[in-house]
Amino acid sequence: MRDFKSLIHNISVVHQQLQQYAANAVNQALTIRNWLIGYYIVEYEQNGSDRAEYGKKLIPNIAKELKNIKGIDIRSLHNFKLLYASYPQVKDFLLVNLKMGSLTTQLGSTNMGLLTTQLMKDQKWGSLTAKSQKLENRVTGEIIITKLSYTHLEQLIRIDDDLKRTFYEIECMKGTWSVRELKRQISSLYYERSELKNLR
Repeated sequence: MRDFKSLIHNISVVHQQLQQYAANAVNQALTIRNWLIGYYIVEYEQNGSDRAEYGKKLIPNIAKELKNIKGIDIRSLHNFKLLYASYPQVKDFLLVNLKMGSLTTQLGSTNMGLLTTQLMKDQKWGSLTAKSQKLENRVTGEIIITKLSYTHLEQLIRIDDDLKRTFYEIECMKGTWSVRELKRQISSLYYERSELKNLR
């Protein structure tokens, strides 16, 4: 370092860059965790040997058993199921990254091999309908995980129409919208006013 100002500048830059990197890594891990929780719940609902015992009380029972984990309650568990159903393309992203080991390294876990095996073994897409399984014209799982925060996705999963959701995903990324801006655009019927809606 030649002078004090350069030293301060370099420290500030490295702090900002790595702080942003850390925030992105935490957000990606949170989104992946929430998607996987949705996946596990749906798979249990379909294949759990004792699922009939819990029936409609499954989500409240999960929330009760996991009450010590911050961010897991009845509402969030329903959202995780919806996240899984709305974004089946995340499965491909997870499979590729788990096989390559990059996700294992990123999440700091040596135990992710079990997850790879489970995801690969599960050839069904849970409760997803045939329509939801068509992934052409969808934003890839990698982009969903790396470019949109979970709080953005919480707003997007409420949109039933796949094309409309994709429209907002793309616009959100293009415009680097905050969650507040995304909510505002959805409530102002931006998609309905767009030319894309009229081309359907």
